[in-house]
Amino acid sequence: MDLDDIRRDILAAPGHVLIEGGPGCGKTTIALLLAAQRVPELADEQRVLFLSFSRAAVRQITDRMHSTLDKAVGAQLEIRTFHAFFLDVVRAHSPQLTGVPATFIAPDEESRMKFDFDGDWKIHTRELAKKGTFVFDRFAPAAADMLEASSVLRELYCSTYPLVIVDEFQDTNVDQWRVVQTLARQSTIVCLADPDQRIFEGFVDGVDEYRIDHLRATLAPNEFDLSGDNHRSPAAGILDYANAVLIADAAQIAPPSVHTIHYQVANQLAGVAHRAIAVLGQRLQESLGREPTIAVLATDNATLAAISQQLTGQTAANDGTMIGPIDHQFHFEPEVAAAAGYVVASVLEWPVKSDIDSVLDSLDALIDFYRTIGNASAKATAEVLAKGRAAVVAGSRPRAKAVNALIEARSKGLWLEGDPIGDWVRARDVLTGARELSDVVKRVRHLRLLSATDDLGWALLSAWDGVEAYPDAVATVRQTLAERLLDDARTQQSRINLMNMHKSKGKEFDGVIVAEGRYQGKLLDREADFAPRSARRRLLRVGLTRARHQVLLLRPDGSVNLMSTTRPPD
Repeated sequence: MDLDDIRRDILAAPGHVLIEGGPGCGKTTIALLLAAQRVPELADEQRVLFLSFSRAAVRQITDRMHSTLDKAVGAQLEIRTFHAFFLDVVRAHSPQLTGVPATFIAPDEESRMKFDFDGDWKIHTRELAKKGTFVFDRFAPAAADMLEASSVLRELYCSTYPLVIVDEFQDTNVDQWRVVQTLARQSTIVCLADPDQRIFEGFVDGVDEYRIDHLRATLAPNEFDLSGDNHRSPAAGILDYANAVLIADAAQIAPPSVHTIHYQVANQLAGVAHRAIAVLGQRLQESLGREPTIAVLATDNATLAAISQQLTGQTAANDGTMIGPIDHQFHFEPEVAAAAGYVVASVLEWPVKSDIDSVLDSLDALIDFYRTIGNASAKATAEVLAKGRAAVVAGSRPRAKAVNALIEARSKGLWLEGDPIGDWVRARDVLTGARELSDVVKRVRHLRLLSATDDLGWALLSAWDGVEAYPDAVATVRQTLAERLLDDARTQQSRINLMNMHKSKGKEFDGVIVAEGRYQGKLLDREADFAPRSARRRLLRVGLTRARHQVLLLRPDGSVNLMSTTRPPD
């Protein structure tokens, strides 16, 4: 491989290294070459550790490794997410810290526990960790505590991983940084960073804008800047445009690879997106000679959910022909969809239960649904529903509209036929007459994205009592969906992907469609969004630079200029 002077200097640099640069500048490739250079010096039991934030990024790095390095070298590279690495440290060495083997609380269970907890959740999980019980957010601090406290443990990991590469270093939080510093006492650290991709600041505790400065002050790394290079979309001009959006450079003109399509009314966006995917896919396939990958990005999930629903049906093209359904993957919140499924399943049990038990059990499932969502609004809704449930138990008239809607639905009876698909629709259609029930119906439609439809059908068929109901429907659906929720295969990238911009970080696609809603999911909205290098502008830059070849912006008529630095009056 031909290398320029700066890359040869990187390979020759002694000690710790900081490599800065934007998307597609080659940070990952040169880091892999650094790893390959170090591998011949390693003993059989030693590895190069490459840490990144997401499984998608790990897959991207692994793919790059296979195309860059030979198999023998790749065998001594360990490419992990921070989460997976910390989990292994905690699982293996928790007894040294707590005196007992580690146990773990799954994220969905944590959401429910946190929902019902009235105190300081951070303090509570810190106390749980002292007793050997860990939630997701306690893995990093626990691993840092262990490595800082035990020189034997530190020497073990530094000996195993004499070279550690840290991807997206600018997004590390305090505890992840503690681990890096601890390993740096004996291992060589290589940090890859892009200050303008700092999108988790303010959303993730402990992430701040000074992390790279902390690195400079603490480890004094050799520094290299690759920001002038662009290997992802070198001829497309996408990076230049994204950088202009970042700094609100009004002099920058959109390149031919970036197009904007405007629509008039809010409910047109999903159809416009359907047509855009079809057209962009055809154009990219013609130019690339293969099926392209396309991402549809937005700042909110509601916009994406509407587009996902549109893609399951037909949409009229501009020439009057019909565009058929498009297979896609919506990267959503599967635990919430599963919780909605349990509400529908509870209705399938109604015919073998009394009226009051039917209503109470469905209310329990509905309350759990909102507990799983877990935000402040959902908590308030669950509290209202819980009061309604208490009223039903007491024999008084509940005030909650959703509770009364369930009581009325149960009083009308439910006739099931032993056809799982048809009966599922009948049970789902019972959930009407209140906003809370409509929320369940909307979310339960996302179960198809878990590719669980056939599994659910077969499982419910076995649960049919042969007469009138599915007595164990909730347990059956819970077990079936639990297997799907744990199935890593569903996380594999498909050809068409819908996701919010935060989830897109670390991924690459041939084309990117950015969908902006008229009333929600605006690209620039609050006054602070318009400032150069604002958090929202950094997020937009991340979304735009996921594209290798083409970007389409779908925006409402009258939308603000992305290069504007002032918010227009309402």
